[in-house]
Amino acid sequence: MRKDPLLPAPRELGAVPWRGRAENRSGTMADVPIEERLRLRCVEAVAREGERFGVLAQEVEAGLTAAPGLHAPVPWVPAWRVRDLVGHLGAVHRWATAIVRAGTTDRPAAPPQPPDDGLLDWYAAGLADLLHALRSTPPDGPAWHMSPAAERTAASWARRQAHELAVHRMDLEVAAGVPVTDVDPELADDGVDEVLRVVVPRWAHTEPVSTATATVAVRSTDTGRVWTARVTQGDVVVADEDAQRVDARLQAPAAALLRRLWGRPAEVVVTGDPGAEALLRGR
Repeated sequence: MRKDPLLPAPRELGAVPWRGRAENRSGTMADVPIEERLRLRCVEAVAREGERFGVLAQEVEAGLTAAPGLHAPVPWVPAWRVRDLVGHLGAVHRWATAIVRAGTTDRPAAPPQPPDDGLLDWYAAGLADLLHALRSTPPDGPAWHMSPAAERTAASWARRQAHELAVHRMDLEVAAGVPVTDVDPELADDGVDEVLRVVVPRWAHTEPVSTATATVAVRSTDTGRVWTARVTQGDVVVADEDAQRVDARLQAPAAALLRRLWGRPAEVVVTGDPGAEALLRGR
């Protein structure tokens, strides 16, 4: 992809491979807790996915893809144009930055509205500011979160923004008519876990989760991880197990599961009750 000077350089963003090592001062991983390794990898993913999204958006605007500019439709999100997608991410980045920097669990103000002009510059500035906030704020610092199941710490926002960007980067690739690059299996695996443990409980007070009772098993065929989600009239409990008696079962590579759970097209083997499986969709 063409690099554009409007975006910070990859080195400035800190874009490194998802599997890159998060080393301590001695140069080893021995003393780095698993939770901290995951947080650092999520921050790396924000940098990498955010840069890829920004560069591709610039190519769309410049007419270098099959998409007819920023007014092109986003097939995986029919209500949006590319401009809406860029504006959404830019606003969410600023919202997350404000939440992380506030140092409180109080509900924040609403996200800002995107500008009419200079949208891509605005996006790039918001991404850089978000990365600075995620890197400079203590991970255990207090931070509001919209899900009652999430840890109310700054670290939870590194995770949320990593997966937000990964899914919307694929949305943009489809809109631009370029090949969709699957999310790295490790990142996708954590994204599936976030949907099941954090996102679904966020909507537990609404239909259909609030009145449904179902058990759904989920298996990632490439990472080997398994989950069983039990929904009981608004109560959502997720266990790291492969239950045998379930209402529905999903299995696929982690990246495909992530796409399916966020309502994007994906090749996933689904057996059992479609209504039970649909309870696990993110919104």
